[in-house]
Amino acid sequence: MSAYITATGAFLPGYPVPNEEIEDYIGKAGHASSDLKDLILANCGIKTRHYAIDKNQQTVMSNAAIAAGAVRVAAERAGLGPDDVELLTAATTVPDLMGPGHASMVHGELGYGPLEIATTHGICSCGMMALKNAYLQVAIGEKRNAICVASEFASRGFKSTRYENLNAESSDGALPMEVAFLRYMLSDGAGAVVIQDQPADTGISLRIDWISLTSYANTEQACMYLGSNDNAAAKTWGDYSTVAEAAADGAFALRQRLSFLPHLVRVGIDEYQRLWEEGKFDPRQVTWFPAHYSSERMKTLMFGEFTRRNVDMGNPEMWYSNLTKVGNIGSAAIFVILDEMMTQGLINEGDTLLCMVPESGRFAVSFMHLTAVS
Repeated sequence: MSAYITATGAFLPGYPVPNEEIEDYIGKAGHASSDLKDLILANCGIKTRHYAIDKNQQTVMSNAAIAAGAVRVAAERAGLGPDDVELLTAATTVPDLMGPGHASMVHGELGYGPLEIATTHGICSCGMMALKNAYLQVAIGEKRNAICVASEFASRGFKSTRYENLNAESSDGALPMEVAFLRYMLSDGAGAVVIQDQPADTGISLRIDWISLTSYANTEQACMYLGSNDNAAAKTWGDYSTVAEAAADGAFALRQRLSFLPHLVRVGIDEYQRLWEEGKFDPRQVTWFPAHYSSERMKTLMFGEFTRRNVDMGNPEMWYSNLTKVGNIGSAAIFVILDEMMTQGLINEGDTLLCMVPESGRFAVSFMHLTAVS
């Protein structure tokens, strides 16, 4: 049997926030905050992003509400009512609660009838994990339909007040780059897809041909992490005497080991090359390459690695991202990209798409091959 993406949906909270207004929302943290901001933004290429906090650093809506917003759009486009959905899979990096799971909270926010749920947790790749769960259940006939949603609410963790008592500042009073970096990179938002066992009656549907998920955590250290001030995670947030002690020691500061990122590019191209050599796709037969880049700098590194290895990347003009407009939405990024492509009519019958989602968390790479049908 086959499974098809019959509708997409996206939800981006609030208005687009330009670079010059970032600190109006998340505030300044540490000395030289604005200098770090300018340096980071010059390399990432992001022009606007969305936040679910206001200029008083107060939450406007929960992560579950952001996710539900995208689900409702996708369900309405597919013609599914509140009692029609059979499976809901939901992904996020930092949920509203440590428990219950994110899918439970999204289901409650939606108010849909009883259904099966599944939560996946991780960094960028957890959205693809949730999607593969939904895809396989529909493909084997376990479910007739499913909705998969990925959402992120990063700004809540970047409020300047979170850094006031942080002991992990540099000697000059500035935040370490590995801490400051993600404050200006990550954005809030959600994307959802409806998966059904038949194409939609009208318009374009995307047949899911295969999804590949590969972790390299057996050989790689954590690159992006939360819950410890060290990527070896010898001492985690739960090991401190108090939550305040953990916070002061930087255990709740989201971090990115920037020196590891070029290696993520190499791992991503390794996986691309492996799938190509196994005959999973032909780059010259792929129409679009929707890709989750964490920054324009990473895109440049990736294209350079293709050239250095003499690996066929297809038409470079057909690698698609909306990073500069919506920012880095982590696990939700690939869903929001597909939604934009579908709603703007960029995908035509017969087109093939190879989606790429590299994750720096502890090095995981996801690919998905789609064929447009009507």
